[in-house]
Amino acid sequence: MALGGTVPSSAARTRAAQIFSALGARVTDPRRDTKYDTARIKIARAAMIPSRVWNDTSVWTSGSTSRRTLLVSGRFGAPHYRLDAVRFAPNPTQLADSRHVINLNRLSDVAYSWDTEVMYSLGSAPASDVAAFTRALFAAAEGRYERDVRADYNAIAPQTTAAMSQLFVVDSIHASHFADSSTLATFAVTIRPDIIQKRLPRLADYARRYLVTAKMRWSLTDKTGNTYLDFSGDDGHFTLRVRTRRGEMVSMSGPVVPMPDSVTLNGMLTMKVRAFTAGFRDYHAEFTIIRTDHEASWSIVSRREPEWILPLITERLLRTPLRRPFQGSGAMFRIGVRDSVGGQTILLRRLHLEVQESAILRFIGRLGATAVGDYQGRAEKEMNIWLREVFSGIVADLSNLGLGTGNQSQ
Repeated sequence: MALGGTVPSSAARTRAAQIFSALGARVTDPRRDTKYDTARIKIARAAMIPSRVWNDTSVWTSGSTSRRTLLVSGRFGAPHYRLDAVRFAPNPTQLADSRHVINLNRLSDVAYSWDTEVMYSLGSAPASDVAAFTRALFAAAEGRYERDVRADYNAIAPQTTAAMSQLFVVDSIHASHFADSSTLATFAVTIRPDIIQKRLPRLADYARRYLVTAKMRWSLTDKTGNTYLDFSGDDGHFTLRVRTRRGEMVSMSGPVVPMPDSVTLNGMLTMKVRAFTAGFRDYHAEFTIIRTDHEASWSIVSRREPEWILPLITERLLRTPLRRPFQGSGAMFRIGVRDSVGGQTILLRRLHLEVQESAILRFIGRLGATAVGDYQGRAEKEMNIWLREVFSGIVADLSNLGLGTGNQSQ
């Protein structure tokens, strides 16, 4: 996608179109075989109490005395994306192929670990290009003013803008320019479920129930206290603040300090689930940016237990099991892209999480199951419809980007 008025080459547009075409394929009327459709619902409901599914043969494709495994293979066959539980799932080799691995390991009578890996093929774009595009998004307002940025995305990406604005409205883009050539940008966005209420009512209801009522605050800081990103959300209003120079994120105040590859992710989050409010604050995790010749990834490792925000009804329940995910190697989430010569570029997602079953986790699990249950079904289908329109809009805008420039997409 063009940013700052630049037009990417035909080859770059083709590679970018492959990425968003693949992402669009994944949300194109997904169809699941009976085993996987049943398994994913049961796993989501048993995430905090894994013993509920440990001996359920309808969930797993293989198992041993200490491990259960669910393998899923995905592929696009117009007009649907197909997902099937299989005993063998090959690595993705074609655009929009996927491979899902969910392992549940039994550590003791009450302790388990979840290890998941999802591979999804995105085409031929090098990992370095994907990383550069991500950095460009954060630097979209660098050296520019709100009118310039708005003019760009309205002129260059009209279909993307139209699709996104069905759910989100950009309230303001404020840019402060400094003598050191850096720009501090503040993006203010509001989620507006009322805009899509008539056309996608279940998605609108879900967004209103869970996203609008959520409160959050996230930041990235280094060991000396410099802040590089600040993101907050409250009552459906979201604000992102970031300072960049020459396309790179730098410290938000004081002299320019480039963001190191290892920083701390700080955060708080609360959500309302029916009559209860739950979440956490004082969260701190190791955030690492991985940059190699063939990989660009973000890794989040949580080794410190946050302060939990839970309903009063849980006050008498033992809180010790809530510490388990943060002990030892901690909880890990990693997402990124990896390329290979002559092969597909892979969107890779990994998760490691240990849980110790208890009464308090059963309560938290019920809250999570409620939120998942409210999403699965019609709300999920409508979310896929909206996402498909967003990705299709991006592909269309990329195709139109070269018109009149003498440099058409291949």
